[in-house]
Amino acid sequence: MNHIKQFFLAIYIFLAVTCQDHVLASRATTKDIIVPKISEWQVTVVNGLTTNETLFIHCKSKEDDLGEISLIRFRDRFSWNFGENMLHSTLFWCYMSKDDGHMSVNVFWDDVILFHRCGWKNCVWTAKTDGLYLWNYASGEDVLSEKWEVGW
Repeated sequence: MNHIKQFFLAIYIFLAVTCQDHVLASRATTKDIIVPKISEWQVTVVNGLTTNETLFIHCKSKEDDLGEISLIRFRDRFSWNFGENMLHSTLFWCYMSKDDGHMSVNVFWDDVILFHRCGWKNCVWTAKTDGLYLWNYASGEDVLSEKWEVGW
């Protein structure tokens, strides 16, 4: 009986080590191959500023810097895809600014409530005049998540 457990453990380790990386936003790293991604996600940031302001965003994780992006027009959007790692430690955050405000906010982290709100695959964040909203797939509405800090 002990040999059967060892056999299944060996198969599990083999599959974990040989599983291919699913990151679409960046190139594969050794860490991605050793710790495979287990679920696919998309994060989208939308310029919902009705005041014709440019939304500046700079998003990154510990491993990936997605660069500085300017969303110039109303409803312009920036999206990226990635796979959450097996250790459930994937975290993306963004610095955002507009004419009279700024914020630094997490846009993806391992949290079952966030997953539920994102419909288990797609987190849509919209910057509006009063703050940052997350589209809640469960309730079908934008929910205010963070208010702008005044100034730069």
